[in-house]
Amino acid sequence: MGLMVSLRLKAGRMMLHRRLTALRRMKQDFNLDSVKKVGILWDASFENEFQHLAALNRQLAEAGKSVEVLAWIPGKSVPDRLTGLSYMKFLRKSDLNWAFFPVSEDARKFAEKKFDLLIDINPSSLFQLAALSALSPASMKVGPDMNGEPENSPYDLMIKAPKPFSVAFFLEHVMYYLSLIGNPDSRA
Repeated sequence: MGLMVSLRLKAGRMMLHRRLTALRRMKQDFNLDSVKKVGILWDASFENEFQHLAALNRQLAEAGKSVEVLAWIPGKSVPDRLTGLSYMKFLRKSDLNWAFFPVSEDARKFAEKKFDLLIDINPSSLFQLAALSALSPASMKVGPDMNGEPENSPYDLMIKAPKPFSVAFFLEHVMYYLSLIGNPDSRA
């Protein structure tokens, strides 16, 4: 990583820290059955694992939950199989400011929306997705534990994922553990 990129990231982290100090988030009891709105942040660098995200979207839609996905597109163009999906918006390099902070209208709306559940599929720990996750007022935030530093994480639930990262493994475990939380049958 070059010196300029490192300085820009440091500035972005400082901007995020400043915004987070003013943010107050109400944590609530969680029950997967009562979830209505689900937000998903997805690093589309792992585009070959899109079928697992699509399967999760179908599963949640069949359960009566609305799903919104904000996908990070590392290249200049959106892959053909992702265009035309009504539940998916995109975040590109041009949607970031000089400090890698998301500034597009879609990113702003996503960060402000009060999701019942936010799932962050960000195995590369990309700053732009981590910032949106941290700023989200979602009632429950779930993400991967990639660096073993839960104290620096914006998540309420972290899933330890094996390397190489598998979206299928991650999403399967997310849904399993979320189904246990708030379930009266699983209480001791």
